[in-house]
Amino acid sequence: MVGKDALTRARELHDEFPVVDCHGDIPMDLWRRRRAGEPAPLVDDYLQRLRTGGVRIEFMTVGGDQPLTMDGIGRPELRALELIDDVVSEAETHPDLSIIRTTDDLDRTIAEKGIGIVLHLEGLAPTRGSGAVLRSFHRLGVRSAQPTWNMRNALADGVGEPVPAGLSAQGRELIAEMTKLGAVVDVSHLAPHGFWDVVEIVDAPIVASHANAAAIWPHPRNLEDDQLWAIASSGGVIGACFFPAFIGEHATLDKLIDHVDYIVGLVGVDHVGVGPDYVDFARDLMIADMTYGSTAVDYGDAFDFPEGLESIETLPVFTAGLLERGYSETDIAKIIGGNALRVLHAVLPRA
Repeated sequence: MVGKDALTRARELHDEFPVVDCHGDIPMDLWRRRRAGEPAPLVDDYLQRLRTGGVRIEFMTVGGDQPLTMDGIGRPELRALELIDDVVSEAETHPDLSIIRTTDDLDRTIAEKGIGIVLHLEGLAPTRGSGAVLRSFHRLGVRSAQPTWNMRNALADGVGEPVPAGLSAQGRELIAEMTKLGAVVDVSHLAPHGFWDVVEIVDAPIVASHANAAAIWPHPRNLEDDQLWAIASSGGVIGACFFPAFIGEHATLDKLIDHVDYIVGLVGVDHVGVGPDYVDFARDLMIADMTYGSTAVDYGDAFDFPEGLESIETLPVFTAGLLERGYSETDIAKIIGGNALRVLHAVLPRA
């Protein structure tokens, strides 16, 4: 898919500059593997996968609204506590892993060339609409959250709702509280009315951790130009997503980079990041969530990522594609991690 020289240089760039994966679902696989008897799949398996991909900061979903993997139809708060414990208890046993709670944690992890984990909620159903519960999750280390996933919760409507509304009163309160606490507000999956409510409320950089450009491929999970502009105007980042349904028909690396080109051309290179949303390690679980009930979101008939970009280990292929498309190494350093690090420095609390 890419030339040997470009791939070699891409791997060197991953060594030279911190790479940030803005959205990953590794914990859902940890949850089932640990309960099947594996004591440390994060340390024994995923740590090396992240190293191979050159990832230095990994956002990990430790709860949310998904009906099955996050127990969104039962006790999402309990599942979130279990997922947080799975990640944190393993991270505490290995010197190369750390939970990013503050900017000092972030700086130390980068300086020591470790791998930092940002705990993320893919939907705020685990809070049950309670500020007290949100603050409790923050004390446990959660530093990023989406208001909702595809459907409606007590706070907001996702893109799968047939007649979506904006944020509820509870949603407005909790999003404002997130900003005060120093947590990243992620608008991925959020229906347009709620998106604009977030823009109105949040006086900090906003991110869409895993989304592409609707002008290139008009999927409901992709963002219109005015939404891209709003995120950029906040100082935020759009994480280019490798999920095939969000790229276009017969998704390829070139088509993915077409989305990057479009967003860079529209709002500038300072507002693009990497949000692959890999599912290779838990494909069965993801499909179960995405096809549960009467979801209105069309994820297509295939879940095959572009050739050469199938897993976290292959991230240098994306970087090589940027090199071959003509991006400078300075701009590539921003896209693969520098822009996301800027947002984390702007949002996270200090020690």
